[in-house]
Amino acid sequence: MSKKTQPKTRTLPKKVGAKLKPFIDKGITNGLWEDASTVTEMFANKMKDDRLKETLAQLGGIKTEIGQMFIADALLVDLSAILRQKRYNAHIEVWEVDHRTIPTAGGDRQLCGIFGQVVVEDLDGSLLEPALGNLGLWGDDAAIGDDVERDGIYQISVTCRDLEADVLDLKPLEGLSRFKDSDHDGFGDRGDLLKECFEVSDIADLEENVSRGRNDYRLVEATVSFAGVKARRDGGTFGSILLKDDSTTTLEAIESGETLLLSGITSSDIATRFGKYSKILALCTVKNDGQYGLSANVVSAEGLVVVAPPTPEPESGGDDSGDDAASYFSDDDDDDLETVDLDEEEDEVEEESTPEPVLDGTKEADPEPAEETKAEAEEAEDEDWVEESSDSESDDDDDDWDDWGSDD
Repeated sequence: MSKKTQPKTRTLPKKVGAKLKPFIDKGITNGLWEDASTVTEMFANKMKDDRLKETLAQLGGIKTEIGQMFIADALLVDLSAILRQKRYNAHIEVWEVDHRTIPTAGGDRQLCGIFGQVVVEDLDGSLLEPALGNLGLWGDDAAIGDDVERDGIYQISVTCRDLEADVLDLKPLEGLSRFKDSDHDGFGDRGDLLKECFEVSDIADLEENVSRGRNDYRLVEATVSFAGVKARRDGGTFGSILLKDDSTTTLEAIESGETLLLSGITSSDIATRFGKYSKILALCTVKNDGQYGLSANVVSAEGLVVVAPPTPEPESGGDDSGDDAASYFSDDDDDDLETVDLDEEEDEVEEESTPEPVLDGTKEADPEPAEETKAEAEEAEDEDWVEESSDSESDDDDDDWDDWGSDD
């Protein structure tokens, strides 16, 4: 009988292993990985990086010592950045999760944007006070958010430059962060946390109080006048929401003839969560565009009084065999007469007033709507906040790791 061959354990080439050992040990000490296997996998991924393949081939391939050390030096750039970052364990109560594809000059990029309440575990194990947090997962890291659900509670290893910010700007440890279920129960009331972090602004005052950046938020307590999903030119969808508050429904505003409302764009999920007349707390960034006027990018919304959105009715089969013209004039049907919605014309005006989203930084306005969610605003307004993630992919192939001679 032939003996079953055991899969070989991946190991680093001898000289590469010696060069990377101090960094591997430091990562183990900092709790970034448990053993050398993580760095070995990162070396394998870097070896297959499309950006390095041509140079690696010119050096004679991965079988050569010079080729192996070239990949090791490239990996050291990533390892040094990872080891410089302060690592925190974050417990996140997810309020919003949004997956999308962002078109860029270099090609489409995958993004998973997560917003919610965060409790950060400091390096000494102590828990900080609950705060608002925004976690952007780009490129390969976007896949780790596939199973994340709204209202779920998770823990994940992150970095954060400023733990004192109004909204924590969280980033994953590239290639190392993973979501795990959390049993943390120290989260506070969502509405109270929003009002603790931000003062409620009147919509009528926002024209003189626009956001100065993508993290300069405004909090609005308002009633939903319209909410729905609209189509984008590329076939995708985005959410549209129109908001009114006490400052926009005064007699003076009505007599002046001004259309005072806040036109917002948001995720499709938020737009389908609230029906007309719902009262919500909306966290948003605001701008005043010369062409479209006052508009907002709604990042998160918390319902105070929720009216269920309308449920789409199934299409009629078109059977009119029971139609009887006389029944339309029956006195018994007076109670069923269709009533006229006096707000219908206003709704149509409001819906048409929703601005066509235009990405900041473009020279001309796109004649058709383009979605400007929190993700695209971040991409357009401040691209340097994103650290490019590796385009390499992890493979569980059975390479011969002794000589690193695999061509794949």
